Amino acid sequence: MNQSLKKFLKYALNIIVILGITALTLYLIFKDNEPGKIFKQITESDTRWLGIAGILMIIFVCGESVQFRLLFKGMKQKVGLVKCILLSNIGFFFSQITPGASGGQPLQILYMTKLGVNGFVSTLVCMLVTLIYKLVLVLLFVAALILRPILVGGAIKDVIVFFIIGIAVQLGFGSFLLMCVLKPKFASWIVETAIKLGAKLHIIKKPEELSEKAENSIKQYEAASDFLKKNKHIMVKMALITIVQRIAYFMVTFCVAKALRIEHCNIIDITALQIVLSLAVDVLPIPGASGVNELVFVRLQTLIFGSEMVSAGLLMNRGITYYLLAVVTGLFTLVAHFYFNKVAKERKTEEQKD
Repeated sequence: MNQSLKKFLKYALNIIVILGITALTLYLIFKDNEPGKIFKQITESDTRWLGIAGILMIIFVCGESVQFRLLFKGMKQKVGLVKCILLSNIGFFFSQITPGASGGQPLQILYMTKLGVNGFVSTLVCMLVTLIYKLVLVLLFVAALILRPILVGGAIKDVIVFFIIGIAVQLGFGSFLLMCVLKPKFASWIVETAIKLGAKLHIIKKPEELSEKAENSIKQYEAASDFLKKNKHIMVKMALITIVQRIAYFMVTFCVAKALRIEHCNIIDITALQIVLSLAVDVLPIPGASGVNELVFVRLQTLIFGSEMVSAGLLMNRGITYYLLAVVTGLFTLVAHFYFNKVAKERKTEEQKD
């Protein structure tokens, strides 16, 4: 079995798992509800607000594209905005269908190389985007906690186990990544110490090979550190774009509430609850956090939507932020695949002529 077929079967299996878990979860959530009533609530929703939700999702996806463009420009790489938009769609699509959203960036790096971007540079770009993305989520959580301490505190208690796991992983990974960028030598010492300890405990079987990979990673962190020092203005712009990007995504739930004509829904309250949800489920090793995402949404957003409307709210919100996103970015990924392969062939032909 060739490598391409293996990857295809792996992604196909992930999609089947997503659909299976989602179907089971929805059955458990809706078994005591009337499907006809929920369908009526959805069909009678205000489509104008759903249109705004769609625009917010475009902002969410294209926000990463603008960040790519800023970084490529700062690193003297000639990659246009349209190509950056295609790269963003690739990242979001594969993140939707892989556990812990882990599949997006490796595929983005692969397609960046097809555009002639150096592998070192493409990895650096993805690493900086990830760093800002993680830090901004924590920053937004702190802001939500300050603005709505009682609401956020109560929400955390409702999903305490998921939240503890999520915040620990997010803070741990984000802090380590930040340390790698700001203090690469210290990070290198930590990694090397961990590898040696793992080798002594017979947990790590090939310490030399792992040390070599770690050394290559540290070189990237050192490059990231140099880039940050020389291009602070770019990182500030990226942070601001990421804040807009993240808030746009969380505000989709507010649009769904308005579409369902939920009275007295507060945009800050809904956004704060979605930030807690994101921290609780984003890092789970399940494609799309399927199942858990739905359960946590119902537990948190019942406060806003009420028991009568929360099922319709869940279907509409998840439909827009996950399933519609997966379908649309999947189509763009298909276009990008053929386009980037064409670009790669043209580049190869030009190189052979030279």
